Amino acid sequence: MKFKLLYSNFSKLLLKDYLYPIMLAFLIIFELMFGLLISGSSTIKFSVLVVLNFFFALLMAMSFLKNDQRENRYFKQRIGSYPRYVIVQMLVLVSANVITAIISGIFSFLISSSPINNATMILTLITTEILGTSIALLFRSQWGSHKYLAPIGLIIFILFALADSNNYILSYVNWILPPVNIVVETFQEQSGMSRLLPLALRQLIYAMVLLTISGLFNKKSYRK
Repeated sequence: MKFKLLYSNFSKLLLKDYLYPIMLAFLIIFELMFGLLISGSSTIKFSVLVVLNFFFALLMAMSFLKNDQRENRYFKQRIGSYPRYVIVQMLVLVSANVITAIISGIFSFLISSSPINNATMILTLITTEILGTSIALLFRSQWGSHKYLAPIGLIIFILFALADSNNYILSYVNWILPPVNIVVETFQEQSGMSRLLPLALRQLIYAMVLLTISGLFNKKSYRK
């Protein structure tokens, strides 16, 4: 019963002021406009699509968490279970990530005759979105208690996610960096969608680790 109540509350919060559908509409419009400008270059299209999905998920999660902090203060006390609260919250955001990735993948017009390539493309977009969401969740409690630490940490994560992985210095720490840019560079260099499957799984593992850390790290701020 509480699961249904939580899922309903978070879904309404995500759709508050029609922010999610409006953002999704703008994402599709931008995709279509960008596709017209660079028609024929699937490498550039997909690279831009990956970055767009990353920022979309990041901004959507930040907006959602802001609304949650502002409106669900007493709702948290009613639920009284931090694990249940945060798990359902993550499920709602990940569900939105999956929907966004599928829709943006369809409107990218990069769907091919190969089911494997199509599945890999959608999976890559989904894991990219989940990664963006996990980064936002990691800093959720810092916006209230450490107003400067949250944006600084967020900017650092974004810079590392988009930094050139072939850089001499960063090449030694590639394994701990968010692999968004590695996905883009791999596709640009090898132009094979199937090559992205290991990286999509790597993104998923990375996001799961951040989500776990987020769940443990933000427990103290649950009742604030």
